[in-house]
Amino acid sequence: MNSVPGRGESLQGQAIEWLMRLEGEPEGSALRADFERWLALSDDHRRAYAAVEVAWGTSSRLASLTPERREAARAVPPWRRLCYGGAALAVTALAACLAFFAVPAVQLRLQADHVTTTAELRDLMLEDGSRVALDAGSAVAVDYTASQRGVRLLTGQAFFEVVSSRQRPFVVAAGGIDVVVTGTAFNVATSESGVSVAVQSGSVNVLRHNAEKLASLGAGQRVRVAAKSGVAQDNVDPQDVTAWRDRRIVVYDVPVREIVEQIARHMPGMIVFADSTIADSLASGIIDLKNPADALRALVDLQRGRVTAISPYLTVISSR
Repeated sequence: MNSVPGRGESLQGQAIEWLMRLEGEPEGSALRADFERWLALSDDHRRAYAAVEVAWGTSSRLASLTPERREAARAVPPWRRLCYGGAALAVTALAACLAFFAVPAVQLRLQADHVTTTAELRDLMLEDGSRVALDAGSAVAVDYTASQRGVRLLTGQAFFEVVSSRQRPFVVAAGGIDVVVTGTAFNVATSESGVSVAVQSGSVNVLRHNAEKLASLGAGQRVRVAAKSGVAQDNVDPQDVTAWRDRRIVVYDVPVREIVEQIARHMPGMIVFADSTIADSLASGIIDLKNPADALRALVDLQRGRVTAISPYLTVISSR
């Protein structure tokens, strides 16, 4: 693993690892400089570390390691340092994770009209007869007016079956884009890397919030809109658009981190990457979400990685 947490790790995972490294080498000037550069990358980095540090106890109150413990800490791979110190450390790491999620989770519930929890799928009927199927760990807010039917996908993914109405277009907003339809069936999914839209039947227009048109999609077409890699359009089997409703997902050359993000909606706690190489690698196949823990192990095993459950609520993916 590199000396700096990899971009394949989740932000909270990077924050936890920085805390462990700084405890293991409190006087390391080079490490401290790397850490300060990581903090300066964004406000999200600073907030993530602050949440972890509050749960752990500020660095000024951390007991200094003895030379023997410091040397032992250096000899252990960084992801395994999460286990260092036995049960007390595992509990502290778990508390840090919960602290990181607590405020955003409350904010999400305040914004949302409908929320699904871990492994929960739910079907909704809207006031106009349109239907929404929510994946696990997803949330939507509904905003119907006289001129427009609006739904905001706040997190996760959802499948929409829209009743046709040219007078009141149906608009799904997610991650900086709008999906505009009059009547069709389509899926919208959010992830850390961006938003994807796939059409099962009918057609949709995909626009940025500033009205810039990105794509016009028909049945069996999909577009991915990512902040870093731009817009990519491809074809998809219409039957695969809703595979997740049968608790399975079909993927073709998808980054492992995106697949893990979907699996994580069906498992308690959080999953942290300790190896960005595994997170960035591509995978194809059919993932069975009825047994998410087994699916996760099988996926990671194909990448020559290892899955370690630190606690029922914290899972780490590392290289062997």
